[in-house]
Amino acid sequence: MKITKRTAIGITLIALIGLTSWGLAGALTEQQYIDAGKAEYHRGNYDAAIYLFTKGLELNPDNQYLYNDRGLCYLEKGEINKAITEFSKAIELDADFAEAYFNRGLAYFRTGSKYTPEGRASLEKAISDYSKAVEIKPEYAEAYYHRGIARIEFIHFYDSPFSEEENETFYEALRDFNKTLELDGTFYISYAGMGNAYDRYGKFHEAVEWYNKSLENEYEILQKWGTKALAEIYYSRGRAYQRVENPQAIQDYEKSLEYDPNLDTALGHLASIYSCIGKLEDALELYNRSVKIKESQPFLGLWDFHTWDGRGVCYYKLGEYDKAIQDLNKAIEVGRRPILPAYLYLGKTYLAMGDDSKAEEYFNKTIEICTGAIGAIEKGEHVWMYPSEVYALHNIRGLAYIELGDYDKAISDFEKVIELGPEEFSRGHTYYPVEGRKNIAIVYSKMGDKEKARAFYQEALNIAEERGLQFTKKEIEELLKEL
Repeated sequence: MKITKRTAIGITLIALIGLTSWGLAGALTEQQYIDAGKAEYHRGNYDAAIYLFTKGLELNPDNQYLYNDRGLCYLEKGEINKAITEFSKAIELDADFAEAYFNRGLAYFRTGSKYTPEGRASLEKAISDYSKAVEIKPEYAEAYYHRGIARIEFIHFYDSPFSEEENETFYEALRDFNKTLELDGTFYISYAGMGNAYDRYGKFHEAVEWYNKSLENEYEILQKWGTKALAEIYYSRGRAYQRVENPQAIQDYEKSLEYDPNLDTALGHLASIYSCIGKLEDALELYNRSVKIKESQPFLGLWDFHTWDGRGVCYYKLGEYDKAIQDLNKAIEVGRRPILPAYLYLGKTYLAMGDDSKAEEYFNKTIEICTGAIGAIEKGEHVWMYPSEVYALHNIRGLAYIELGDYDKAISDFEKVIELGPEEFSRGHTYYPVEGRKNIAIVYSKMGDKEKARAFYQEALNIAEERGLQFTKKEIEELLKEL
């Protein structure tokens, strides 16, 4: 008998994990341990399940299925290395054990990341294991799906224009999702997988179309994969909408949180929108929930600094400066690279508190980091961010120059933002060709040249309207009213 369990991993990745201790021969007590272990597994009592599967292995040390099942328990507990060891033992005992390759692929994926050599190696191992699973079991739809998911982890629109290899990886992922649907036409989350692929490729409108196709089968997804799967899909569509500043993102994030109130990615993205549009108390409540989730985790991820950075900005806007300083410093502490917005807002916070010396220190720190990174990129040296994102460095350095009253340098940086900012996509939900013009307008406004300020605001507004950037459009309209 095969038993399945549903779980979510990564970005809208819905895994089907199979407990595969079926077809066993041997003593009744062995089968009793197996059955009891499965029951404890499904209750979420993973330590008890491990104990029971271990007792079964004492009776039959060559039972590959029990190693696989015990590996699944370790996977659920987040003990990835132990899980990999268990799945590897199952494969050693049975080289044609497709499910063990699949499950080991899930484990490798958990530690995968395109941003580190170790993480990339883990993704490659996951893809290799999924490939072995479909080689052994060509009708293995779940393995094709997850291989597609692992492949798109190597793609991100920040990297565009893409290399020939990256383009091929994108199309290989699409072929995997299509193969999944060819094998199982009811595997509706594979449409969402295609949405993820197009989102990471920078084709946000196409991504929305695929998410829509997936959600046409909302009831079936709910029945087969559960609420967490739907939460992930609504979150993913919301993220694609947010990238193009479509307010539908708010409804999608809210729907996502109805299905899974603890989906941290949805909490963070919705909080960022609320903060942007001035719903600060609502944003703060979501950030507080996200902080609780992160504080309960054994370790913090690469992007978890955003929670404290975002909440710190909220506290700054609300005038709660001590709390803002605490959170912004926390963001810097947990970040694995320089957290430039945190440095900038620390400067703003100290300035609002009347500590000009401390404020100047943080503004200069922001400028120093940006200048160093820009120089390194110009020399072709390795830096902690994508070289193609140099426009973002110019933008934040320009904002620091504004605070220091060095308006000529600020304008020069924002002109670079306009020159270098990509036309194809937004980074971090910011469309830089508009951002650069808006910020130049802010500089001229501070200099008292309202005519030039109005001209740049209008130019920025026209582009925002043309691109359908509704959040930015509203912001610029408010700035024009204040001019």
